[in-house]
Amino acid sequence: MKLEQNSPWDTFEAIEPLINSDEIKSWLLEKGPITKRIKAIGTFKLELIQDKVSEVEKSEILFLNSIKGKFRVREVKLFCNDEPKVFARTIIPVITIEDGFSGLGKIGKKPLGDILFEKKIFTKEEVVFASFKYEEYLFWGRNTKYKVKGYPFSVMELFLINDY
Repeated sequence: MKLEQNSPWDTFEAIEPLINSDEIKSWLLEKGPITKRIKAIGTFKLELIQDKVSEVEKSEILFLNSIKGKFRVREVKLFCNDEPKVFARTIIPVITIEDGFSGLGKIGKKPLGDILFEKKIFTKEEVVFASFKYEEYLFWGRNTKYKVKGYPFSVMELFLINDY
């Protein structure tokens, strides 16, 4: 399933009038770990798609303030009761792993939220939102920039809930 970005990344206030579903709004504005929310409503499962040093999009580098070097890309699908709910893509500059927090390079099949919300060393810097299309379906996502010891990384979450 290849989703196409349908709108530019923007603030929640700018995109809110375009969202039809209160459920989607609540997912986009979730303050805690998405995994905790999924576990509260059903059986959680994580499928690791990739976790390796890889090429990234220019827009992803710009979101991280044009940081240079190599990047670790981690992609996962999160399931609730065997139904896909979230696709997540994490971009971690290798320098962030080396000098910020080495644990980001060893997540494996664990949920990233388990680390992000347990440790008090991460700061949320910015959150932007966009819509994505797949055939006639519309989905919404958010992209969050975090810092650890001054080093950035990003987590893009695409909520696989159709906004008719």
